[in-house]
Amino acid sequence: MPGGAEPFVKYKMRVWKIDIHCVVFASRLDHVADDIEDGTQVAVKGDLSYYESEGQVSLIVRQVVPVGDGTYQQVYEQNRQALEQDGLLEEETKQSLPEFPTRIGIATSADSDAREDAVTSIHDRHSDLDIVVHDTTVQGDDALMSLMNAVSALDDDPEVDVIVCTRGGGADKHLRVFNETPLCRVVHRTTAPAVSAIGHENDHTLIDEVADQRVMTPTEVGQIVPRKDDLQNDLEELSTEFDQAYARTVRDRLDGLQDQLDSAYDRHVTDELADLSSRLDHAYETLEQQKAHEQEKADAVESYQHTTRRQRALIAVLLALFLLTLALLLLNL
Repeated sequence: MPGGAEPFVKYKMRVWKIDIHCVVFASRLDHVADDIEDGTQVAVKGDLSYYESEGQVSLIVRQVVPVGDGTYQQVYEQNRQALEQDGLLEEETKQSLPEFPTRIGIATSADSDAREDAVTSIHDRHSDLDIVVHDTTVQGDDALMSLMNAVSALDDDPEVDVIVCTRGGGADKHLRVFNETPLCRVVHRTTAPAVSAIGHENDHTLIDEVADQRVMTPTEVGQIVPRKDDLQNDLEELSTEFDQAYARTVRDRLDGLQDQLDSAYDRHVTDELADLSSRLDHAYETLEQQKAHEQEKADAVESYQHTTRRQRALIAVLLALFLLTLALLLLNL
């Protein structure tokens, strides 16, 4: 080329897709992440191994680092979206827990640490509460139907005030059953309020969003019930306040009744005295009238007797004159 310039060379490139087998020896399996989801994009580190006889290259894996979401994350998001569209995640749909529950139903594995932790945490706060445990599988192929049946059976018990669905921690894939929409719908439809207590504090499942209340772990299930000691203290305080209020009420009532009694007594005595005075005046007037009548009667009797005496005296005089006249006549004869 003129000027000594280097000739321009056009290269054609081809890209080949190469499949490399990744091998993890059993001795290192525990040191490699075992919760990688199918379809997750990962970066791997290890040693290349070439099998000359087969013309095959393999990678002896020593470390695996996820660099993308797995296919299950898409399933999770689809489930959540379906529940959200149906209104199951709305706060307005959640029920309030009873203030004083008497019977708690727990759906969990009967021989699990979760059951023991949940029961212990409840009885530590209130030893008298009745607890019924419905045994259920919490992971594996049978877990979904088993959990749904357990929750439904507890909800059918009219004496169960709160339903708790719980299990201990584990790998994310072991908690997947609690993301299943059929189980979430059963929990959402319970008549009794439902509480979720799944895994550890950092674990999060869709049943946590559907339940009426979530507690972080099985050991915190006791938070849904009041402390018996607190209730007893409150009861004693209320009893004291009641006694004081009762005493004040009775005292005020008695004072009021005493005032009413005094007022009624005063009115009654006044009325009685007025009545007696009226009767006395009437009796006095009657007596005076009777005395006047008696005096008139006595005066009349005395006048009659006086007239009678005068008449008798006059008759006597006349009789004497008659006799004297008669005597004189006889003498003249």
